[in-house]
Amino acid sequence: MTKSVFQIDCPKDRLFGIIADFERWNEWFPGCKEVKIVTDKGNNKQVELTLTGMKTLTMGLEFDLTPTQLINFRKYSGKEVKEYAGSFRLMNASDGAGTVVMGEMEMDAGSLVPKFMVGKIMEKSLGQTAEALKARVHTAPPGPVYENAEAVAAPAAAGAPQVVHIRRKRMVHVIQSGSGYRVWFMGKTRFYKFE
Repeated sequence: MTKSVFQIDCPKDRLFGIIADFERWNEWFPGCKEVKIVTDKGNNKQVELTLTGMKTLTMGLEFDLTPTQLINFRKYSGKEVKEYAGSFRLMNASDGAGTVVMGEMEMDAGSLVPKFMVGKIMEKSLGQTAEALKARVHTAPPGPVYENAEAVAAPAAAGAPQVVHIRRKRMVHVIQSGSGYRVWFMGKTRFYKFE
């Protein structure tokens, strides 16, 4: 599993909307030539992507969305790679400046490509995705609006909606230091250095 942590100066709900706007991936996602939504069941979508690089490949990815927080994906069709899966976890930055993204990717390209090369490819891919996403924040049109999972609307007596904030137990905590990020996730602490 290849991991990367990066910070983007953008509110979490807006950034989630940009990533989840799959129909526009060919406008910013590195190497994405074509995109086709195969099925759309709300927070579960199947998307067919045509990617260009050393060679052109087409694969189907299934995305499971937890609005404003998590995007999981896994390959469900395509012959070029055996397995491909990963996630983008979004958290408010502890310094209040935007969103911290934890990206993870794992790929099994079969016996023809050594594992160390696959790791290098995934590392490069995560880095390119981070840079492309940082640039996309400034060019993306308004996209779908996702409700923040931490706020639930309740009807008001006067007829106007009222927002009730629910305090949820913290599963993830990210602290930026001078040389990287210290990430506490469900009781375990990891350190990610700046590249």
